[in-house]
Amino acid sequence: MLDTMFSLARRVYVPVTASTTTSEQNEMDRDSFRKAGKYGYGFIYFAVILLVITTLIRLCNSYSDRVRIIMHRENNPQPFQGSHGSSTPDEYELPSAGTDASSMHFFPAPQTMTTYKPPRSLFQRLFHFNKVIAFFRWIFYRPMPTVRIGKKQIVFPSLAVISIVLAAFIFVTLYCFVPQPFYYWSIVLGSPPLAIRAGMLAVSMIPWIVALATKANFITMATGLGPERLNGLHRWLSYICLFLCIIHVVPFYVTPIWTDNALVNYRNWIPPGIYYYGNGWAAMAPLLVLCVHSLPFLRHWMYELFVFVHIPVSWVFVAMMFWHSKNYLKSWGYLWTTVVIWILTYFIRLFYLNWSNPFRVSSFLIGEEAAVTLLPQNAVKVTIPTKMRWRAGQYVYLRMPSIGFVQSHPFTIASLCSDDFPSAYGPKYRDMTLIFRPFQGFTRKVVDKALEHGPMKTYTAFIEGPYGGMQRDMAAFDDVVFFAGGSGITAIASQLLDLIKRIRDGKAVTKSIKVVWALKSPETMEWFQEELRICRDNAPANLMYCHFFLTGIGMQQADQADRDLVQEKIYGMLQGIDKRNSTYIRQEAGGDLEREKELRRENEDGLGALPGAPPAAHVIGNRQYYQPGISNVSPGLSNSPGFDFGFGSSTPTSLKQPTPRYASFQPSHRRDNWKTDYFRPDVSKMLNEFSQTFGRRACIFVCGPPGLRVEVASTVAKLQMRVMTDSSKDEIFLHAENYNH
Repeated sequence: MLDTMFSLARRVYVPVTASTTTSEQNEMDRDSFRKAGKYGYGFIYFAVILLVITTLIRLCNSYSDRVRIIMHRENNPQPFQGSHGSSTPDEYELPSAGTDASSMHFFPAPQTMTTYKPPRSLFQRLFHFNKVIAFFRWIFYRPMPTVRIGKKQIVFPSLAVISIVLAAFIFVTLYCFVPQPFYYWSIVLGSPPLAIRAGMLAVSMIPWIVALATKANFITMATGLGPERLNGLHRWLSYICLFLCIIHVVPFYVTPIWTDNALVNYRNWIPPGIYYYGNGWAAMAPLLVLCVHSLPFLRHWMYELFVFVHIPVSWVFVAMMFWHSKNYLKSWGYLWTTVVIWILTYFIRLFYLNWSNPFRVSSFLIGEEAAVTLLPQNAVKVTIPTKMRWRAGQYVYLRMPSIGFVQSHPFTIASLCSDDFPSAYGPKYRDMTLIFRPFQGFTRKVVDKALEHGPMKTYTAFIEGPYGGMQRDMAAFDDVVFFAGGSGITAIASQLLDLIKRIRDGKAVTKSIKVVWALKSPETMEWFQEELRICRDNAPANLMYCHFFLTGIGMQQADQADRDLVQEKIYGMLQGIDKRNSTYIRQEAGGDLEREKELRRENEDGLGALPGAPPAAHVIGNRQYYQPGISNVSPGLSNSPGFDFGFGSSTPTSLKQPTPRYASFQPSHRRDNWKTDYFRPDVSKMLNEFSQTFGRRACIFVCGPPGLRVEVASTVAKLQMRVMTDSSKDEIFLHAENYNH
């Protein structure tokens, strides 16, 4: 064994003998092979420094968010004062009869918010920490523009990822090419130093590349960055590793071992019938397959194949690296570290899988039951009652064996996990809702199965997660702005509900919420009409603003009747009230088009009580409406002794006769906090207008197609100048969610 290892060592290190001349010995001492292990440490230092900096920033932000919320609660022990309706604003005047009763259990009665502005910390005042962070965000929030080639769209990673990758690339390149020499006089003196430097750098990157690829990893635990965000670094560092491997290979062909009688040093090592560099190419081939197959256009084209073969091929690559490196310069230490990372992450993942977690007895080895519902606009909703808990904005991997046995795909959780919303399965269960549009492969099979078996069919679901989520606490921001494009609303719905609930519970400092949703058809709103109703009816006074942009209707060319039909459908979903339908309006107009347009505009702008009609008792300044078949008094409370709806011991005579449903038109009652337009939003203009009223800290959350993310990120980057120049602004934070989830 020792003789074999000695013969192997001669491949990269030629020992000094009596025949070695002084000049040859001096040449071999230049960048000596015995000291070349330091090049592997180089990338370790680079990665650890970056990890520590990112972790410290995360801890600082988390501490700041927590302190703001705690101080807010201490200064607002009773953040909402008053009775149920004493402060409900005009934009929430219409009670939603269609809203599920659980919303009243989920949200307490609306009350008045008090204003509190947390002071700036001493650290922030002395060291201008926020201005430094704003400066870096002014640089790194700027997105790379998308490139269109025909119908294809090339999306580049964020500038922050590009900067990290570029820094790593420059570092390893300089670390390879700055030290001298590149080659010895002859291959007889030993392996080329350039090849050794590149090889050690490449092998030292492997543990980090694998850690960045795993779902449950220590980097995510330390930095708070989800695996979906680290995946970009994983892919680009793999390309750098391939680049280093090429640098490692080329010098051995520039000075091949079969020249200068150097082959004698390798004969005992190379088995008969094997190519001289065979084990090197055995390690190079799987890395080349992994990198080429991960190119975006190939990955999207053959995604199912990519998911199926990527991990097994990576195992082959590491195994071949063991064979190739032969523990030169203690290189196996990096490879065994890689194996340990794999084992630990796979062990931790057992507790993320609902069917392999022994503490989830109800789903252990059998999974969960799932129901599939088809939604308007070719969307699919998968509902899974589960004991799993998750935070708003997280995602899970879904596998349904009866549809795709080995296929697992990520989907954002659109529902809120709350003790106030138990599942019908039992008080310990929560309904996990996944909403997505079908394309090809697994998602298309889900639709086909749903059409084949109908809505009553249940499926076995294996879920893994939850992963990801926003690394900052949204409740610590004074202002929150959501931008959604199409199905990007799925990443926002649970965040919105969670934030409003925390505001109502006095656990958030947020004073303003704005939602901008660009969608092609109003039918898409039906995906989340119940959530929108809850938000509208239960958000505190003057806190929430929603603006919907219907971009696919072509309302510029449509007539007023078509516009009114769309507006009627939207208001019907959001208000939950049976307003005048089109048939009745046409009958009342009697064929007069001008009169019909007037009635529709009147119906859209608002309804006011007739002169002399009293307002609703539970809302000051509200209007009372009569809805046929719907009582103004809850059946459960109609006979309750002592319950007078705020009017005293008896109901006023004026309320015994219901107010006519069609009341006088009052333009001043138009609810501007819920608007609909029929064109594409000017994101930059809207954000600049919103920023005029931002408090100390603002959060911008965007999920949508690349064009929307680019526009939002560009504008937020420019807004960082306000943080740097205005002492009343501490932070404008951006969170961009991947549109694919």
